[in-house]
Amino acid sequence: MKSKMVAAWCYAKKIFVFPRNIIFFGLALLLILGFSTIVNFTPLAQPATAQVMPISTTIPRYAVTAEFGRDRPGSDYYSFTISAYASICQQACINDTGCIAYTYVRPGPQGPSAVCYLKSVAPGSNPNDCCVSGVKL
Repeated sequence: MKSKMVAAWCYAKKIFVFPRNIIFFGLALLLILGFSTIVNFTPLAQPATAQVMPISTTIPRYAVTAEFGRDRPGSDYYSFTISAYASICQQACINDTGCIAYTYVRPGPQGPSAVCYLKSVAPGSNPNDCCVSGVKL
C-alpha cells in the first residue's frame, strides 16, 4: 500500500509539475505581450496640436513711447475727452494710421476731464507736469 501511495504521489507530482511550467511560460508570454501592447498603444483620440501659421504682414505694428511730464504742443489733428488714463490716448494713437504722436493732458489744467490730442507730426517736447506725450517709432 505504501508503494502505491508513493507511486501515486510521484505520478501526481509529474502531473502538477507540467502545468506549472505551462502556467509560468503562459504568464511570461502574457507579460511580454502586455508590455509590447502598452509601448505600441495608440489612443483613439489624438491630443490637439497648435497649428503654426505665418503672422500676417498686413497688420501694422508700432512701438509708441510714453514720456511722463512732457508736452508736445501743436500739430493736433484730432482731440477728444477720455476718462483718466494716458494708456487710452496712447492706444488711440497706435490704432490711428494718421497719428505720429500724442499728448495726454490730465484732468484739471484744461477742464474737468482729461483730453487726448493726436498729432500728425511729432513736434518737439517741453517739460510740463500736466501731460504725458509719446511718439510712434
